[in-house]
Amino acid sequence: MKGAALCAALVTTALVLLSRAGAAQNKGRADDPAVSDADSEAISLLYEDSLPADCPSEAEFEAEVVKLTSKARFTKQRRARRVRIELESSGPGVIGRLITGDIKSQSSREVRGKDCKEVSLALAIAVALTIDPAALGLGDAEPTPTPPPAPEPTEPPPPAPKRLAPPQPVPKHRPPAAQRKRIAWGLGAGLTLENAWSPEMRPGGHLFGVLAVGDRFRAAFGATRFLTREIDNVSFGAWLAEGSLSVNLALLGVLRPYASIGYEIGAVDAAGTGLPASVQAQRPWQAASVGLGLRFETDGFFLQLGGCLLVPFSRQRYLVSDPLGEVRTLYEVPRFGLKQETSLGVFL
Repeated sequence: MKGAALCAALVTTALVLLSRAGAAQNKGRADDPAVSDADSEAISLLYEDSLPADCPSEAEFEAEVVKLTSKARFTKQRRARRVRIELESSGPGVIGRLITGDIKSQSSREVRGKDCKEVSLALAIAVALTIDPAALGLGDAEPTPTPPPAPEPTEPPPPAPKRLAPPQPVPKHRPPAAQRKRIAWGLGAGLTLENAWSPEMRPGGHLFGVLAVGDRFRAAFGATRFLTREIDNVSFGAWLAEGSLSVNLALLGVLRPYASIGYEIGAVDAAGTGLPASVQAQRPWQAASVGLGLRFETDGFFLQLGGCLLVPFSRQRYLVSDPLGEVRTLYEVPRFGLKQETSLGVFL
């Protein structure tokens, strides 16, 4: 063994169990029809442990007992001798219990040690002694230091009081704990194209921040700048602030189709540059959007491609006049428009 506590546990277990071993063997041979070999005893082992993976398994425990005595024969028959092994952690060490017998005649011993292997080996030796009193020294187990001989008692020690082990509660099935939703902030940039507030669709720069809640929901807030574009001697430019809320419709690894709704507000600057008199105007702009897109997303970055249907809140008209003073409509905001976006971002 690896410590004095293990040696003391072996001596105590041997003294208590040696007196029962002969009678238990004879009774098993006479009463149990499952025992056909006169030199072996059938054992029904119930091995329970709630410790990490460094504890020996049930098969390793049985193999350790067989190393110590060849008389052990493990079986699942009801009339075999019942042996229960319990292992649990206690502070810096481990507690092991050996429980034998039925509920009416049940005995229990306890062994303490610094690690699970030490306690499990002590319990294996105790089981072997229960079956075969001459089991000490058999097998090729790790050699142990011989404890000093105990003085012979003048009168036999009183039998240990039998204690009934409390019934073990049936473990209840616990539903898996709900996974906590991941919340992350990110930054992104990209290109946006719109054709509702001016006659032609041309790109503008887009900067935004994004809030990710779990794997499904995304909220984005940002600003877009469209540089001046000139059409028929009239130039158009715009500043827009926008926000959107999107939900991932499916999670296909890093590939996530999504649907979004959004709102944008800002101002459109228009100026007539080729007319006899230069005219400038600034018009407010508001529109709602509904769209679909595709997002490639990992824990560190994302790339998204999306398209939206724009619904302007007001249908503005831009009028121009020629040198003769004839007025005509240059452009009128349509009932619906289109918006496309390509952006790349990172999560902080």
